[in-house]
Amino acid sequence: MDEIEKISEEIEKEAVISLHKHCPADAAEALGLKLKIIGDSVAAAAVNDPSIVINRVLGLGTENKVGKDTLIKVKEFYSSLGIEKYFTHIYPDELPENGKELLKNLGFQKSRGWMKFQRDNSPLPEAPTELEIREALNHEEAFQFGRIVANAFGMTELSTPMLAGLYDDPNWYIFLSFSENTPAGAGAMYVLGENAWMEWGATDPEFRRRGSQAAVMSTRVNKAIDLGCKFMFTETGEAVEGDPQHSYKNILKAGFRESVLRENYAPKS
Repeated sequence: MDEIEKISEEIEKEAVISLHKHCPADAAEALGLKLKIIGDSVAAAAVNDPSIVINRVLGLGTENKVGKDTLIKVKEFYSSLGIEKYFTHIYPDELPENGKELLKNLGFQKSRGWMKFQRDNSPLPEAPTELEIREALNHEEAFQFGRIVANAFGMTELSTPMLAGLYDDPNWYIFLSFSENTPAGAGAMYVLGENAWMEWGATDPEFRRRGSQAAVMSTRVNKAIDLGCKFMFTETGEAVEGDPQHSYKNILKAGFRESVLRENYAPKS
């Protein structure tokens, strides 16, 4: 893992920590939200929402090679919560020589990976759309952001207030697209120093194919540039045959380049 990849991993970890920290207490209780530091990684869990995007381990390998003891602690954490499906993100280069065998013996199986992307601070023309793109102005608009994202990522309604809570962290920038006064799409950006993490890009199904996703991304990129960011990062599912790859293509069009494919391992079902 090179230094830029480490920066990408660290800012993503901080974004997950912020998601938990700013979740309203009643929403966190309803979700069964848990967060645990295991070695150099962060294990995030939501007992009452099975979505894989909020049940996952990230940061493994940023400081040390991924070892057996750490993986056992990961398994114990999720088992203690009764969570049977979660992703453990793995960088192949950070595994020991017997790493694949180790994962197999511990009951992990490989799933679809997530491609990570990076870009510099070169300007990006605004993407054409008839929709209005702007930052969320209040908690009600932040709730609409949460609603759109939760639906798009297959999360339950319990996760909507958690996502809306990002509005209360000044490091997060929440964006919405509007068709007249109706929220159509969403996207968020977490800024830490000179780096930005782009996450939670989503579109309401009623407003697809109207340029929302590309326009929200270009708005975030240019906001990051205005804030003095030098590097920007994001991710989406790896390209696989039969998948239209809309998000993947929009990320490349926004000037990002493929950085590293992060493999995902889940417990055998």
